Amino acid sequence: MIEGEEPHRLPERPCRAHSQARSSRPSPAAPKASGPLSAPRPLRYSTNLPVSRVHHEVLPNGLTILLREAHLAPVVNLQFWVNVGSADERPGEEGLAHFHEHMLFKGTERRGVGDVAGDIEGAGGHINAYTSFDMTVYYATLPSDALATGVDVLSDALLHSVFDPEEVRRETEVVLEEIRRSEDSPGHVLSDAVFSEAYRVHPYRNPILGPAQNVAGFDREQVTRFFQRWYTPNNLVVVAAGDFDAPDLAARIKEIFGNRTPGEARPARAAEPPRQGLRSVVLERPFERVRLDLAWTGLAFRSPDATHLELLSFILGESESSRLVRNVKEREGRVDRIDSSSYAPLEPGLFAVSAEVDSERASAALEAICREVERVRSELVSLDELERARANFLAGEHFERESVSGMASKLASFQVLGGNWQAEKDYFDSIRRATSEDLLRVAREYLVPEHLTVGVMLAEQDGTPVLSSASVEQSVAKGIETTRRRFSVPRRTGQGESIHSYQLSNGAALHVLPRRDVPVVAVRASFLGGLLAEDDATAGVSSFLASMWMRGTLARSASDFNRAVENLAAEVDGFSGRNSLGFVLEVTSDKLDPTLDLFSEVMLEPAFDGEELERERSETLASIERREDRLAQRAFLLFAETHYESHPYGLPMTGTRESVLRYDVELLRRHHARLLRAENLVIAVSGDVDPDAIAKSFSVRLADLPSGDFEAPAPLMDPVPGEIRTARAHKERAQAHILLGFRGLTVSDPDRHALEVIAQLLAGQGGRLFLELRDRRSLAYSVSASNIEGVAPGFFSIYIATAGEKVEEAQRAILEQLERLISEAPADDEFARAKRYLSGSFAIDRQRNSARAAHVSLDALYGLGPEASLAYADQIESVTKEDLLRVAQRVLRLDAYTIALVGDIGPEN
Repeated sequence: MIEGEEPHRLPERPCRAHSQARSSRPSPAAPKASGPLSAPRPLRYSTNLPVSRVHHEVLPNGLTILLREAHLAPVVNLQFWVNVGSADERPGEEGLAHFHEHMLFKGTERRGVGDVAGDIEGAGGHINAYTSFDMTVYYATLPSDALATGVDVLSDALLHSVFDPEEVRRETEVVLEEIRRSEDSPGHVLSDAVFSEAYRVHPYRNPILGPAQNVAGFDREQVTRFFQRWYTPNNLVVVAAGDFDAPDLAARIKEIFGNRTPGEARPARAAEPPRQGLRSVVLERPFERVRLDLAWTGLAFRSPDATHLELLSFILGESESSRLVRNVKEREGRVDRIDSSSYAPLEPGLFAVSAEVDSERASAALEAICREVERVRSELVSLDELERARANFLAGEHFERESVSGMASKLASFQVLGGNWQAEKDYFDSIRRATSEDLLRVAREYLVPEHLTVGVMLAEQDGTPVLSSASVEQSVAKGIETTRRRFSVPRRTGQGESIHSYQLSNGAALHVLPRRDVPVVAVRASFLGGLLAEDDATAGVSSFLASMWMRGTLARSASDFNRAVENLAAEVDGFSGRNSLGFVLEVTSDKLDPTLDLFSEVMLEPAFDGEELERERSETLASIERREDRLAQRAFLLFAETHYESHPYGLPMTGTRESVLRYDVELLRRHHARLLRAENLVIAVSGDVDPDAIAKSFSVRLADLPSGDFEAPAPLMDPVPGEIRTARAHKERAQAHILLGFRGLTVSDPDRHALEVIAQLLAGQGGRLFLELRDRRSLAYSVSASNIEGVAPGFFSIYIATAGEKVEEAQRAILEQLERLISEAPADDEFARAKRYLSGSFAIDRQRNSARAAHVSLDALYGLGPEASLAYADQIESVTKEDLLRVAQRVLRLDAYTIALVGDIGPEN
């Protein structure tokens, strides 16, 4: 597919009932763009589902069935929730719950290694799993005609996994690689430390992945004993949503599970004793930036006040107009990134604030954060703030209904965490009724210093650390005291699909995809540009420009603009990629007109304010520093700059320190004026709109967009490398990251679909790389293949992260798989499975209006035509084995590739 140029810093709308990364510990304050505090939280629906549309049944053996028919697209999501998580492990078992998540993919009595995932992907679906403190969840999203396959595969895994001793041994190595990967993540390391300090007795203190020494000692007997104790029908919730017949599916589930005997295991968790005072943990690690995590003892999901803490978190730090962002980051310049979150699992969780900063500002940043938190304990939040938070929570209903996975996760999370799927009504009634007085009350009750744990991650350095446990306590106390002196406590009470195409009057192109089943609209306005329009001196300027668009217009300051967007419960943002840049919009259809006013305002009248430029420069430079800790990203950058010696595809999207220091207002204005021309604009709209009306609206609003004299950026392409190029960057880390790649194809190359099939044969949980390098050889937790196309030839690459001593073996194994591809055609079933997966994934992706708008806008911009994506499945299906061999031999030249190695690679590897 065309390179997915994601909106620049555009936050996704995570399913609040299913928001955690696979097998990861919840971060005390994870950024919302990458998923909020990572444990299941309830979906932000404003109304609960009609009882008549949900099939709810509890079998005599205790198994719960929850099914919701939703015939919006030929897609179904199936989830199996097992009520056991890491908090249910006994001493010596730490890590077993997560280990089972891996082992249920490793073969059953009638499926071999790789077949569990392979059968789902071969049916055109996605399969995955995750482990939390409270549960283990296995899920698959498939085309609806493959539902029977999904039921068969997931139930087979839950009932008949064999736990082969050799596979246990192999998967032990894989999980150890996963643990090593977590040790290279500053956020993960600090999160583990904060949870361990915040919980002295309760098992939430233990890492979900388990300690390495535990995992290294797991054997089949221990794994089987845990499975038999917990994987019983009375501990299981089967959930599905999408295009199926509920009575038929319920009958099939009862046929499979109805005769199973219930188990006797019950949770037995040690209760956490009351807090006695402020706690802190200060770490020094070889990372580049300082990270702060502040975590207060929070609430369980079923607590009546959990919703009030959710709203308070939004007001404090979950938006660009939030208090922490406006005051601590923007006005005072104390931090580079800051956000907040409220994590409410089955038992009391954490309310948290997380920030990144340099060492010089760390103490002042901690003081400033505590001032703002104490402020919400000292005075009522404004009605505007409360209503903005409430509107954003309730607007999530429509967006979550776009995907069947969101529907299914909603049902399961309220059933498991709330005790009843219909508890949703009380949850959202609580959000609607919440008052400023409610938020003040919970802030005073829970956000107290005696309930606070402060975690600090410092870069290793000589001399006295910039923060210690003693200075942490001093900064916290100073921030609190400052606020108490400045703010008095108010005494107020009682406060109440076919595509319609147009040419606009200025010459821009517009394509509209009406979709009236959900009251949501997505817009993408795309211009040719991005890296294509840059050189060494201006590297990263497109990405910088996309950020500056959101920093105010001639009519509004940055904070006023962001507040106006959030008041509409909308998303307006900029994006920039290799080939394009532009704007995105998502909003409910009843708020479309005022949101379009803001959308056109930022396109036509950006402020490019000098002070905002310096703030963005500081953030960008901090981001460039953080790249050194993100070794996978560092490997991709090293590959690109080695493979493309003069073409801008070899530049980093966020630029270099030298180029960013050269940016000024005049450069931004020139770059904006050069690319934002009517002739260079393609707009796509998908959702609940009238095509003629939206065309007229854009034509009027964008009439002043400059037109004429546009020359598309078309830099000369480097010759295809004729030799093997190697680049190394040594880092003292637990893993080495390898990227091996070749010159790829353009978006218009007729061979691009064959190359996508080749990538899928290698990638995926049923792919050759996964099966050979991970499952059979235990070389890595993460291995993948990517096909990145562009207006100019892109690249085809393979990525793996592995232990330093395994680098040479990993390289050999990758080359062996590539040699297979260019020398022999794949088997029929493998070939068909890869094609079916690509078509199925594409259909799943197109559930969302934002994805549809992106495909149409970029396809039209790149000259493929607005309807190109409609033929995608047919084009994939038309690929033959002969095409595969020919294209593999064309692209995968084993005598002329580029390889980048970053991390613990050793001097000679």
